[in-house]
Amino acid sequence: MLAFAIVALFLALAIRNWVSVQRRYKDIPGPFLSRFTSLPLAFHSRGGKRHLYVHSLHQKYGSLVLIAPSHISCCHPDAINVVYAQGEHALLKSDFYKAFVIDGTPNLFNTQDRLKHTKRRKALAHPLSYRSVKDMEEWIANNMLKLVRNLDKECESKFSAHQDSTHSHSNGVPMGAETPGRASGGGNCLRVNMLAWFNCFTFDVISDLAFGQSLGMLDRGTDVLSDSLCGNGQSMGVAAMIGLRGRAAAFLGLFPPLVAFGRTGFLIRWLLLHFWPDPLIRKGLSSSDMLSNIATTCVRKRMSSSDNGDQIIRDDLLHRLLTELRKSEQLTDDIKEPLNEKIVVTEAMLLLTAGSDTTADSATAILWYILAHPPVHKQLIAELDENVGILSHDVAAADELPKHDQVKSLPYLTATIQEALRMFATNAFGLPRVVSNTSNPVTLMGTNIPPGTELSVPAYTVQRDMSIWGEDAYEFKVQRWLPDTESTECVKKADAKYLLTFGAGPRMCIGKNLATLQLHLLIATILLRYKLELYEPHRDLEAIEGFMNKPVELLVKISRR
Repeated sequence: MLAFAIVALFLALAIRNWVSVQRRYKDIPGPFLSRFTSLPLAFHSRGGKRHLYVHSLHQKYGSLVLIAPSHISCCHPDAINVVYAQGEHALLKSDFYKAFVIDGTPNLFNTQDRLKHTKRRKALAHPLSYRSVKDMEEWIANNMLKLVRNLDKECESKFSAHQDSTHSHSNGVPMGAETPGRASGGGNCLRVNMLAWFNCFTFDVISDLAFGQSLGMLDRGTDVLSDSLCGNGQSMGVAAMIGLRGRAAAFLGLFPPLVAFGRTGFLIRWLLLHFWPDPLIRKGLSSSDMLSNIATTCVRKRMSSSDNGDQIIRDDLLHRLLTELRKSEQLTDDIKEPLNEKIVVTEAMLLLTAGSDTTADSATAILWYILAHPPVHKQLIAELDENVGILSHDVAAADELPKHDQVKSLPYLTATIQEALRMFATNAFGLPRVVSNTSNPVTLMGTNIPPGTELSVPAYTVQRDMSIWGEDAYEFKVQRWLPDTESTECVKKADAKYLLTFGAGPRMCIGKNLATLQLHLLIATILLRYKLELYEPHRDLEAIEGFMNKPVELLVKISRR
């Protein structure tokens, strides 16, 4: 009966959409089925390749495509400043983002309310400013030292520490992001899954800064947490949880009637969790609950220990976040009661998921592009050796590792990171906005866009647009970002305003400073300390997309320099 009711609901929505779409979007090209339903887009979203599907539609239909009823994707360069406009022309986030709300409490990322977003962003801006993040470099360096020591042990082993064994889940990041883990080694050749170690590092960094202590993943060599933190007796890597949550939310966000709050929302969610025929959706909803439990437990522990005087208050990210949130709530609403715990938890969970997972994914993609292009690898090593120096054989303290001040302005390192982020967009499909009845009139490529329309600009497509990047837009070329590079017939100078790695406009990623600092330090440290080769040089970087585009793994041969 439930299946019949779901089918009937989709049919009713399809008929309604068809009537509306035929009238409002008759001049916008796109697949026939997309005028009836979001199911074609949902099918490719469920398969983890939505960005490639949208890219193929633009190649077939042009810059303006109807990819779902009332959803237009535009890959024209000028669309960025329209869809992600600033000030009074800014468009609101669409109902797609409701699927990412936990327990009915929106955070900075998923709130649709412009005033709430402004207030929350103001509260988070100072804790995540470059100066603030730079003050926390010591904690980042301490976790980097743990990472180095773990990788040193890997190099000293005759076989991989993650050889086929009962501990295959220790790396946490699985093929397809659906199983708890996967062995990353085997045979007589030392190979290491760098994605797994990058995840452990970034999770420990963000938990150290956001919860007052790390989750201890680098200490244990795994991103699998205890049952007491996950809250339901399941053993699953945090990276897998985030991947599953993102894939489920990216799917459900295409069907806003399935996402609601209050009693109705609770009932719908319960039905989805227990009866939805697709196990991926059920696992994603369960993973969302586990992540919420982790954030709640860690926040409560930190706040309780601080209130009881059991712990010296650190001037870390959580302390600064709490301070700014209290100021924001009191200045705006004159609230004298203690800060609502749900607000703290939902922002801490945002930091845990967005502030760690995406950085590990980006670092993995950057390292793959470096190793897949030996001349780039060689030139990076030369630049780092000249400006930082070869690290001592036995690193005894964190202050012996590279500092951000040493590497942040290195031109070839920066250019390499930029080019890799262009080629591998961590958020590859277009982030949707909606034209509301209160929006200023919106025009794209001479077409008036009616209210109620979702608009998006696909990062994957824009970052391969030959009119922006040149005829070699599909090729990895670091020189396009070098400051002394001049536009030639071979290489067109890059323009950073078309790089959508951290989004664009007023909803641009607020954690850019923290992510950029970690990426510079991670890549510089790994390249300075280790000899690295791709384990399978002729294999492309495999990725699967949920909300974010996530590499599956990065197997490398590793030894000390």
